[in-house]
Amino acid sequence: MNRYMDLRVREFKDSGERGFTFIEVVIVIVILSIISSITLYFLVSSIKTYTMMVNQKNLWDEARLALEKMCRDIRDAQQILFPASGTSGNMITFQRSHATFGDTGGETISFRLNGTTLEKVKTSPPVISPLASNISSFRVTREASGNDEITLSISLSLQTGENVLLQTKVYPKNLPVSPTYKNFFNNWQEGMSS
Repeated sequence: MNRYMDLRVREFKDSGERGFTFIEVVIVIVILSIISSITLYFLVSSIKTYTMMVNQKNLWDEARLALEKMCRDIRDAQQILFPASGTSGNMITFQRSHATFGDTGGETISFRLNGTTLEKVKTSPPVISPLASNISSFRVTREASGNDEITLSISLSLQTGENVLLQTKVYPKNLPVSPTYKNFFNNWQEGMSS
């Protein structure tokens, strides 16, 4: 048995096989480290980009939904109480014409900025409902008398740097008769879709 082991050892030595040198191992480790760091950089960069895009989309959706809700209510206004014609501010107050599922006809409604939250304020019953958060600015501009076009501008931002600015125009449909403004003379009402 001893003789058999000697043959095996001699056979291994004679076959010319040898291991890696220390320098070769170090070079392989350095090359793999460089490749790993480049791969990690692209992975981290991709994750940051994805997170930024998700945050941006969430801000966009929140702003779009808030503007849509405000436009639907303002379109049904029979009287704009604030801001006055030709001025602007960070809130709008109006009296709606028709009742909806959540509001009564003739009710006074305001949309205002409170800190970083955009709120809907109703008078009867008195209710304050948040519409959107992370608001950095909210601006309402009412055109000069006779036109009553209302421009709503809303800006949302996060501390991580993402921000969104949306702007839209809305035309109240039920304002009193005006010789220069097209309206529906208090006959416009948004219907339920089927």
